[in-house]
Amino acid sequence: MRSIALLTLVLSVPTLAAAESRPWIERADAKPKVAIPSAAPLVREVEPAVLSIYVEAKGIDMDDPRLELFHGFGMRVPDFQRKGEGTGFIIHPDGYALTNNHVVENATKIQVRVGNSKELVSAVVVGADPRTDVALIKLDGGRKDWPALPLGDSEALQVGDFVIAVGNPFGLSQSVSMGIVSAKSRRDIAPSGRRGLYDFIQTDASINPGNSGGPLVNLAGEVVGINAAVNAAGQGLGFAIPINMAKRLVPELKDKGRAQRAYIGVSVQDVRPGVAKALGLPSPEGALIAQVLDASPGFKAGLKPGDVITRFNGKQVSDSSDLPLFAADAGVGATVSLELMRDGERRSAKVTLAAMPDDESREGRSGASAPPDPAESPGKLGIKLDTLSDELRARLELPGKVKGAVIVQIDEQGLAAEAGMRRGDVVTEINGAKVADAAAFVKALDKVPSGKLVKLLVLRAGATTFVALLKP
Repeated sequence: MRSIALLTLVLSVPTLAAAESRPWIERADAKPKVAIPSAAPLVREVEPAVLSIYVEAKGIDMDDPRLELFHGFGMRVPDFQRKGEGTGFIIHPDGYALTNNHVVENATKIQVRVGNSKELVSAVVVGADPRTDVALIKLDGGRKDWPALPLGDSEALQVGDFVIAVGNPFGLSQSVSMGIVSAKSRRDIAPSGRRGLYDFIQTDASINPGNSGGPLVNLAGEVVGINAAVNAAGQGLGFAIPINMAKRLVPELKDKGRAQRAYIGVSVQDVRPGVAKALGLPSPEGALIAQVLDASPGFKAGLKPGDVITRFNGKQVSDSSDLPLFAADAGVGATVSLELMRDGERRSAKVTLAAMPDDESREGRSGASAPPDPAESPGKLGIKLDTLSDELRARLELPGKVKGAVIVQIDEQGLAAEAGMRRGDVVTEINGAKVADAAAFVKALDKVPSGKLVKLLVLRAGATTFVALLKP
């Protein structure tokens, strides 16, 4: 047996090639020993349509050392010309291409390199949607035979599917990385801290600064995502915008330069576990309506603060982030059915969606001067209150007929802050009872047993917001 083993070892040694003149050995017939598929044919097909984008734009990078200088002297930061790099990919032979909005935002000059070409081609922004971080650009020159990538179906992606990312990380153009789909529907990611309608594909394919706007491609050579973000604190945490979301936007971006998005006209928040049972819900799921905008589709349909929307056109609403996405996808003018819980009873409503107004954000205004010291300090909610006086009404820009208790101090770690309350909020009702002043609020709160639900109507920036919390 020993002699056989020795013979096998000797036969496995590669043939010496010109051993007399070289201090190494080579194989005469080098062949793969393991059959592992190569992604090279896929990369060869994809690369010619990938763009390296070079941008000059107004603004300044957040890590620019000049920021500290201007802030230190209380000066306005001027509109410097900044330079940036990113990635894109052509989706039509006429030269239309997709990238991230943040790559070309405020651009004064855009140039691209197509594939491995050294030639710089000028491009312009056709349309952009900051809320989804998608932009449509077009290459100049009138050429009609640009290489283009087919768009796939991101809904068909499954966790575990192989994907490749092609881009321009750190200026290293046409870099390729490969990985799998790690997760879908990641909505708690906010690139650059921006609010938006995000529904990211998570992947462990390496994505770095400069990859933004590049294609995430399946093994069939179809684009399934637009690479958008990376978690710098971790490894293998990249995020891409689903291509189906971009496909819904492209026609409007091409024709109008912007996307028209449908909305219900409500602001929502997640249902916290402690509140779910008190609202009659079997689990902490759904979108809790905090505010209904006047004359909005939701207002016309009879929705009220405190309602919990559980289903949208038959789709389960798991948390508050589902609702704006479902509404945007349904489209302006669509009539949709909602299932909801109100005061422990199941109800339904029909809502005809309208176009979201440009001034969609209705953030609360804070007074120019601080309210006076508080007169009441109710329980363990972490707030201090004062009666709404004429002086406070003027500071908060409220009508003279408004009565209630205004929050003049709030513990940012307290129960009320956790429930979404803010300094300057005016409590007008508690569990259906009107609140005339701070003392009335304290008296009504004292009547609520510990562990029971406290339902508050709060006036904020002229709109009524619903807040629910459990009394400690």
